[in-house]
Order: sequence, then C-alpha cells, then structure tokens
Amino acid sequence: MSLAPTAPSQDEGATTLSDPSEVPVDALLDSVRLVCGGTLGAARLALARQTPVVNMAGGFHHARPDKGGGFCTVNDIAVAVADLRASGFEGSVAVLDLDAHPPDGTAACLAGQPKTWIGSVSGSDWGVLPPGVDETRVPDGCDDVTYVQKVKDLLARMPASDITFVIAGGDVLAGDRFGRVGITLHGARKRDVAIAAALRGRASVWLPGGGYHADSWKLFAGTVLVLAGLGHQRITARYDPLSARFQRIAHLLDPENGNTAGKAPHWEPFSLEDLEGPLRLGPEVQPRVLGHYTAQGIEYALFRYGLLSYVERLGYSRLRVQVASTGGTGDRIMVLGHAGGREHLLSDAVVEKKDLQGETFLFANWLSLRHPRARFSDTRPQLPGQEVPGLGLSRETTEVLLAMAQRLGLAGVAFRPMWYHLAVVARGRFHFCTPERQGRFEALMRDLSSLPLVDATRAVAEGRVRLDGRPYPWEPDEMLCRLSPVALDAEAVAQERERCHFTVEPTPEPIAAPSVKPEPL
Repeated sequence: MSLAPTAPSQDEGATTLSDPSEVPVDALLDSVRLVCGGTLGAARLALARQTPVVNMAGGFHHARPDKGGGFCTVNDIAVAVADLRASGFEGSVAVLDLDAHPPDGTAACLAGQPKTWIGSVSGSDWGVLPPGVDETRVPDGCDDVTYVQKVKDLLARMPASDITFVIAGGDVLAGDRFGRVGITLHGARKRDVAIAAALRGRASVWLPGGGYHADSWKLFAGTVLVLAGLGHQRITARYDPLSARFQRIAHLLDPENGNTAGKAPHWEPFSLEDLEGPLRLGPEVQPRVLGHYTAQGIEYALFRYGLLSYVERLGYSRLRVQVASTGGTGDRIMVLGHAGGREHLLSDAVVEKKDLQGETFLFANWLSLRHPRARFSDTRPQLPGQEVPGLGLSRETTEVLLAMAQRLGLAGVAFRPMWYHLAVVARGRFHFCTPERQGRFEALMRDLSSLPLVDATRAVAEGRVRLDGRPYPWEPDEMLCRLSPVALDAEAVAQERERCHFTVEPTPEPIAAPSVKPEPL
C-alpha cells in the first residue's frame, strides 16, 4: 500500500475553510475566552510592573462591538480596556497597531472614549476609519527602510500613555498570503527595536495579530527576543518549533530518562494485561506495534503530544487506540472516536521496519487521517484518493513517527506517496530516495507551479501530464526523512530537473449526448 491522502496545508494552495456545522462552538469560545483573558491579565501585570508583557495570542482588531470580522471573533483589546475601566483604571490608553490591516474593529469599539489614542501603519484600505485614528498606509511591497521610518514617524506623534497595546503584526512579511506590506524579518526586528525603545519604562502589552506566512512565528519570536534584551540573537533558519516541542515531549516519554518522582511516566507503561498474561491469570499479552508499543502506550503518547485534545475539539469523544497485526504488511494502529451517535475511524496507519539504501526505516505502508464530520465543498474540494476530508495533522503525525523511529534506533521515516499532492506536502521534510527521482519531482513542481495544488494533482491523476511530450504516469517511489540528514547529489538532481519538461493537457470538454428523435407511432 501507499500513503493515503490527507488535506494539504494552506500554503500548498488548498483551502481549509470549514462548513459552519463542523465548527466546535464550545472549543472555539473557550479559545476566545482564553485569548481575551490573556490580554487582560497581561494588561494588569504590565500596569503593576510598568514593563512590557507579552500575550502569545491576541490582537483581534477586526472584531466590532456587534460582530466579528477578518478572522476576529471578539476584540480582546477592547475587552481588556473595558475591564480595566470597570476596575477603576482612569489612565490613558494607546493602541499601536502594526498589523498589515487597519484597526477598523478596535476603532469602532473605542470610538468616543476619552483618553484613548489609536495609531496604525498598515498596507490595506478597509474603508474610512473613525475620526482621530492616526492611520498611515504604506505601498504594496514596501521596503524595510521606508516602513521602519513610517513607524518611527508614528511613534513621534504618539502621545505618552499609561498603557500601550502593541499589535506587532506578523503578516507584514513579503509573501504573506493576506498581507501586502512586504518587509523582511530584519526590517520587522528593527521596527520592534524602535518601539521597545520608545516605550521603555512604561506599561505595554504586546500581541501577535495576524500572520499567514511560514516565517510569521519567527517575526513574533523576534519581538519577544527584543523585549527580553536579546534583539541581537538570530533564529536558526531551519529551526522548527513544532519539531522541537515534540522532541522535548519524546524525551520525557523515553523510559531511559528515568521515571523518578516528579517526572512524567514514559509512553510505554505496564498494563494489567502485561502482568496477568505471563502468569496466565488473565488474557494473553496484548499485541505490540513493532514489538514495542502497546495501545495504551500509544494512546498516552498521543495525549501528551496534544493530538487527542485537538481531535476532541473537532467534535469527537470517547477516543481510543486499537492495535493489531496485519499478518504481512506491518502493524496497524487505529484511532477511533464517537460523533453523531456512532464510532468513526479517525486515523488508520500500517507501519513496519523496512531496509532502504542499506538502512532500516520506519516505513508507513498506509496512513489515513480522517475527519468524517467534515464536508467537501467548492472551497475544500475532494482530492484524489480521499473518502472524507483530512484532520489537518500531517505535520504532527510525521513528528510522532520520527519520535518512534528514534526510540527504536531506526534511520528515520519513509513512505511511498501514491498521489502527487502528498509528495508536495511532504517535501519540506522528505525527499525521494534517488537524485534522479528527486530531480524529476522538482521539475514537475516547477512546471505545474502555475496551477493550484488541487488542479495539479488532479491533472497528474487523470493522466493529463506529459513528460517531454509523452504521457507521464505518477511514480510512487519511496520518500525518506532521515533523523541524521544526508544530502542528495545536488548536481545529479539539477541535471535531471533541467532535463525534464512537463506540460499539462487541458481538461477534456464533456461530450453532449446526441438528441434522439422519437419514432412516429
């Protein structure tokens, strides 16, 4: 078997908009409450200490008093200001909004309130703002020097305030999906240095606002470094916070790290069956995936990694893990959960140890991440091989498999993508096993880059792609992710990439059925 499809991420050209019926309302409202509470708590702490305080979420500046908008449900800044006022705070408030979009919601929430000032540098026109908002719009693709100077000009006009809310927008980077400002990480760091200097010794609350770029997190991480007095430090280019977090959790779950008091138990705890089976006091010892992982151990690990909590927020309950041997293609791991009065298969994986290129890998013969409550639509189309939409956990699942491979002393993780879009989504961590195959894949991506991913993968699946004029069937070869990366022969990859040229045949027009004239009676 090959790797089954999951939903591509947004930056790969697919959309992940949800049908309203799929939205877990309680979980969404809990998140909104936490964000608003975080901004309020940060404001109280900033006033008490007269220092900058960071809330790692928030800056929902498009939410108005009567409705949400622009991915913003409730305006956390307005909520914090209202609560401070209700608690007796009579000082002045400033909002310095440096998101790529203007503060229309915040302006509506704070309109007419005394001792408030709103200033903004943005790159979009969302209509007329209320009087008194100091709004500067920069041109599309603004360079660092121009942008930072506009921010400094705004800081010079900003009145001294008792507390300042700063939205250090992460959507100002060049290439952001929804922001058009276009500065670099270096320019954003200079922006934050200027603001921190202007607000030194005063209460301020810093919020991330928007950010729809692969490096948006680096921008706000840089903001925190500036506030910590470490603005000179750089973030490693290949540092992945998700991978780092999972590695820390895996370290805690590793039994070799000890299991002393105060430490979390590792992810392979003894079960009652483990003790009863050898003594013949109960059922036989339960099956173990790859001879190591029990169902209880995997379930505990998925809980610690936060994946079960994520799935619960999607509307599934009574989650459980089931493992079994397939008898030939590997060991099977299933995650099941209840919704709508029945139990659903949410994740289905078949894994084994496999020798590739002289090394042993954790090989995923099959992996399907399923969201049966979700629906296909025009905004979330069905991809080749999909029965139901995906869970959106492909990256997290890769990290779990890598942790398993490391625990078992394997070289890494491998799979065989049965569809083009799976290889595209995996390309950040995986590469094909030979330079020639990698070169053809890169050439295919290059020549299909003008198409949305869903159209490109359909063209490949439907046989409408040509390689040098000849029909090109998709090559489902192994892709590898080594724990200790080994670079492919770059010259061989480049030679094959330049040699190959792909074209796409248009979708054939549907043939109309011929009209049949009825015979006379």
